[in-house]
Amino acid sequence: MSIGRIAWLAVLPVIAGAGLVAVSWAQPAASPRIVPADLPGRQVFERQCAPCHGAGPGDDGAPMLPGTAVLARKYDGSKPGALELRTDLDAEVLRYFVRNGSGGMPMFRKSELTDAQVDAVAAYLAATAAQSDQVPIRK
Repeated sequence: MSIGRIAWLAVLPVIAGAGLVAVSWAQPAASPRIVPADLPGRQVFERQCAPCHGAGPGDDGAPMLPGTAVLARKYDGSKPGALELRTDLDAEVLRYFVRNGSGGMPMFRKSELTDAQVDAVAAYLAATAAQSDQVPIRK
């Protein structure tokens, strides 16, 4: 084996290693993805909110659920009617509407829906809005 070939074989692993370091440095680490279905707020939302405010058609075959349809009309395309697609519903906003009601929406006492449950729903809605491709559409 020639000296040139031996030198090349000695340098090749260094070049390959430098390339791997450069590639790994250029790619940011993937942040952990929150799966909305795994959040505790989903169960509360499905039980307490989705019958009127879920995404997808209602059980009666109407194209939208009553709360979703009203909000879609109210916002006329400036905001989604489905709560699961909204990015502006933090726990404070949700708590206001849950405790006070609005229009045809009844108010809920703390014995019916606790502040911790409202916070859990807010976290679930934030996750579904951030990952709207995973919003469970009811069929």
